[in-house]
Amino acid sequence: MQNNMNDRGSAHHRDNVNNRRGRHCQRNDRGMAAMSVFAYHTWRNSMRTDPIPMHNSVLTGQMRVHEILNGHPRVIQGATIQQAAYLFQHSKETTSRWFNVALFAICALKDEFIRPPDYTAVQPLIQEHGYKYRPWFDGCIGAIDGTHIPCVAPSENAEAWINRKGFHSQNILAACSFDMKFTYMLAGYEGSCHDTRMLAEAIAFNVSRGNGFPIPPPGKFYLADSGYANKDCFLSPYRRETYHLPEYRRRRDGLGNRREVFNYTHSSLRNCIERTFGVWKARFKILKGTNNYPMDKQAMIPVACAVLHNFIRTVQVGDNLHAAYAGDCMPIVDNVDVNADYEDDDEASGTGPSTGPQHHDTRMDAMNTLRDMMADDMWERFRSDPWYRTM
Repeated sequence: MQNNMNDRGSAHHRDNVNNRRGRHCQRNDRGMAAMSVFAYHTWRNSMRTDPIPMHNSVLTGQMRVHEILNGHPRVIQGATIQQAAYLFQHSKETTSRWFNVALFAICALKDEFIRPPDYTAVQPLIQEHGYKYRPWFDGCIGAIDGTHIPCVAPSENAEAWINRKGFHSQNILAACSFDMKFTYMLAGYEGSCHDTRMLAEAIAFNVSRGNGFPIPPPGKFYLADSGYANKDCFLSPYRRETYHLPEYRRRRDGLGNRREVFNYTHSSLRNCIERTFGVWKARFKILKGTNNYPMDKQAMIPVACAVLHNFIRTVQVGDNLHAAYAGDCMPIVDNVDVNADYEDDDEASGTGPSTGPQHHDTRMDAMNTLRDMMADDMWERFRSDPWYRTM
């Protein structure tokens, strides 16, 4: 019995010793952890540089907004998230998060700023240049075209985003009025997608959802290039005839027939969409580069820029950039339209995909007849009126 008691006493003593050693080790571990944290913060503070003060301008809030809108030197157009984070002295996470907030907020204003034109009145530009365009284009409400924006393609189908010029892009379908405001925009389609397919789907959205391409009432129409069929509410030029204004201006023999007179007048009015694209891309540098956002967000960026474009066009009088692109002879060097020199015979002749519901297809003959009547009338005025030939 004495031996058993001695054994229990020895075991109890060993337990006490182990417990004391364990508590001692825990205290040492906590001390080492505290020293490590202290050492880390000491090293971090020694490596940190003092933040550069950014808001050092003695301005009121309204004055600062005006300063930024008029080209503040601290604002970088087309900056990456990393560059913007450094510029405004915030983390990349914060900068990216607020970029997303701003992007979604601006796109939410799409229906307020990108609206169909007034169908009841003759467009002001047509009224202003009445003898050149009236009465033939009294029913014209704007122009449509497509353009391409560079993009980072999704890896699962990257080849579909390669356009005919050989680079990845998203195709943009847009309509504008003659005051160079967007009245419709559809973005996010593959670079290999043809403009006529986009237009067909945009009109299908209107029929099925009510939020697609704004189809005008009878008697109103859009101007389109020869890549679109001359039917429904789209008036296209004559194919296989001189069309673009620079080509006419390089010629010495003038206009030789009714089709050329029509194409020249059509082109001088329709190129408002090319000039609108030019202003849009010149102002927003993000449209000329690529970024690594998901494709759905990349598709939102052109729409957001179009909203801001229309806002600036509405509120800023005497905008220098708009003034620079106002003339119909302005060379449009920033607009990348990979389908501009491509006309698919089936699509352009109207035998390809329909650009509207089936009951609209009967309007193809009507639009051809309207175009021929306009061309005959223009040619008669061109031959009989020397002043009209100088316009």
